[in-house]
Amino acid sequence: MLLPLVVVTTSTQESTLATPWVEIAAPGAFDESPRDVSEQWDVTYQVDATIRLPLLIVRIPIVSRERVGVTSFTARDFRTDRRTGLRAYEFYAASFPERARGLNRLGFLREALTVTGGQVTETAQFGVISSEREDTMAKADEVLDNDAELLPYSVIDSLIRRGAADSRVLRLMLAGSWNSATSLHYDVRPLWDGEEPTETRHLRNRGDERYGAPLAFLGALQRSLQEVADAVAAGEDPRRTRRYQPYVHNGRLFRFEVRKVERDGDRTAEYAAAGWLDDPTTLRRIEYRLRDARDKEIDRFKLWVELRPSSPSNPFPPPHLPVAYEYEPGAYLRLRAVRIPE
Repeated sequence: MLLPLVVVTTSTQESTLATPWVEIAAPGAFDESPRDVSEQWDVTYQVDATIRLPLLIVRIPIVSRERVGVTSFTARDFRTDRRTGLRAYEFYAASFPERARGLNRLGFLREALTVTGGQVTETAQFGVISSEREDTMAKADEVLDNDAELLPYSVIDSLIRRGAADSRVLRLMLAGSWNSATSLHYDVRPLWDGEEPTETRHLRNRGDERYGAPLAFLGALQRSLQEVADAVAAGEDPRRTRRYQPYVHNGRLFRFEVRKVERDGDRTAEYAAAGWLDDPTTLRRIEYRLRDARDKEIDRFKLWVELRPSSPSNPFPPPHLPVAYEYEPGAYLRLRAVRIPE
């Protein structure tokens, strides 16, 4: 429910699953206390929900509930040799069934980016996400009326290189709830060994499906935010100069589309009063759309983030950590996530 992601796959039954690519590219990077970390950033969000009634061209809020879930984002830079660097991203999201009418949705994404000369040369991704998507009230009610303990999950393993991207997916039925990406990974990882892939996909970086830089969801979002920050600092309109950012998810091509970049006085005052802003003048509300290779809109969300331009002295700058974001998985529901203390 809280992960703005799409699972698109092609069925095969080719071979036994091998070691996840992220473990080969960045062994130990996602341990609770990894070695050789040079810098780390962490942020946690409380998720509130508003149920809305679509009425012609407006959506009327009818009920709101606080603390229906939690999300967290972590970024780590690692010390390697002088020529290459490694950055690891982790995003975790979970609903609280006791606060969300029994809805139990959770998952995580992990990405390891190999960086050379300030440029990403390879991304390895591993994720576990709930496979069901309640994009209408009718679908949500159907899920809530279902008392089944086993729920469908997709385990996604991807390697995105400059020339091509590969993805493997394992479909699982799981029961339970987990309070962190680490605990969920601990239970799912043994199930990966010895299984055959449910789906695989290969994507060549050329022609109409060219993705340019080898980026997955989290890395591409960070690149887009940095390009928006640089455009704003240069007095440019990001919708004209930095509008699209391609990325690969599960062997398929997608892209971020920047729709609006605006100041937000009310939110700026709210977040400044809460002590979350270093420089209130840099806060912007950025509206994104997610589109597939055919330009079909897949998802939409908004971010409130302090924009920090890059500098020549740091070709791979620190990540942008949003103060808040909003996600609309369907016309009936808006999820608002706001930063809270660790």
